[in-house]
Amino acid sequence: MARVARTPRTKAPTPSATPFGTPKLLAGGGLKTSLVQNVYAAIMETLDSGVLQPGDRIVASELAHRMGLSRAPVREALAVLAGQGLVELHPDRGAILRPLSPHDLAGIYEITGPVAAVGVRAAARRIREGNNAARVEAAMARIRRAGEEMAPHVGFYLVLNDYHYLLNAIGERPYVDFVLRAVNIEYWNRFLVKTIDLSVHAPKYVSNYQRMTDAVLAGDGAAGDAIMRYHCDWCIALLLGPAAKTR
Repeated sequence: MARVARTPRTKAPTPSATPFGTPKLLAGGGLKTSLVQNVYAAIMETLDSGVLQPGDRIVASELAHRMGLSRAPVREALAVLAGQGLVELHPDRGAILRPLSPHDLAGIYEITGPVAAVGVRAAARRIREGNNAARVEAAMARIRRAGEEMAPHVGFYLVLNDYHYLLNAIGERPYVDFVLRAVNIEYWNRFLVKTIDLSVHAPKYVSNYQRMTDAVLAGDGAAGDAIMRYHCDWCIALLLGPAAKTR
């Protein structure tokens, strides 16, 4: 039976995905964000600035003052974030930023690696449609620049996130984004940058992603899948050290 060629589909560019999904564009060109998103962003800012550390108590009144809000909506947002695993709610201490150990970080890699590989495979199947190849090449170029310019910074991991969000969009795998958001991937990134020495290991990250990109551009989803899984196993070994060899 003759194979019918698939007509390439082109879509208007959309904003980068976030832990709460792809933001909605407003008529004026801005992005619509929810209160929970804003509280989440404020918490990430306090982490990055060193005001809060994992395991610290989040004082709703202080966070509300920082955001110019009343305490009630901030408490409601913290309850939502507790349901997502970002914070823990304790009757005696209130909201606590959930700490993550190297073992926890490795466990998240075990989950996200095979899930992200689904998006890699799907993107490889559609890489020849429209301008998909150029988009992936541009995303890989951003990873190379990030590795050179901000390797010790969490921004390096955020660029990697954007790469996967792009592959998921190309492959039309929104549920991969859903799983990545469920583990609070940007919060996890903050722990990774404190645990893995990117000043040493960023070049290997870039090399692994270049190999993955080459496989995707070649339309070889199986190779891309294998490289994604190899990369996660390598990261787990960095996190657990000798213990990783006996897992």
